Amino acid sequence: MSDCREGSVPERPIYGPGGLTSLLARNRTAAHLHLAEGYVARAYCIQPTDLYRTTRGKAHMAEARQLVMYLAHVEIGMPLINVARHYRRDRSTVAHACRGIEERREDPIFDELVGQIERLISMRQEMAAELALGGVQ
Repeated sequence: MSDCREGSVPERPIYGPGGLTSLLARNRTAAHLHLAEGYVARAYCIQPTDLYRTTRGKAHMAEARQLVMYLAHVEIGMPLINVARHYRRDRSTVAHACRGIEERREDPIFDELVGQIERLISMRQEMAAELALGGVQ
């Protein structure tokens, strides 16, 4: 059996459950999450890899991780359990992060920062454009 990481093409397409549509949806979600991580890392002057630390880290790193987990759940639409697995946290930790970010959004400056990142990573505009064009090409 060939391995795609070695540069060879598999003998038959491997799309898993849900077929090509599911693969495209997973890839789109991963791409938007990657964008969110980049924008949050830039806003907090940290490396994107800091978001994956298993320890809490400094306060601004923990806050950045909370924000990216919030964006993954609220803007990108990932279930809490998937966000938790991705960042190696407990589901309740992600829920706590989301509540904390929601509370902080009462601060107009913080809300503007979050809003700007949401607009940059929005999947809604992309999906609306796809619907207008008649679906995935």
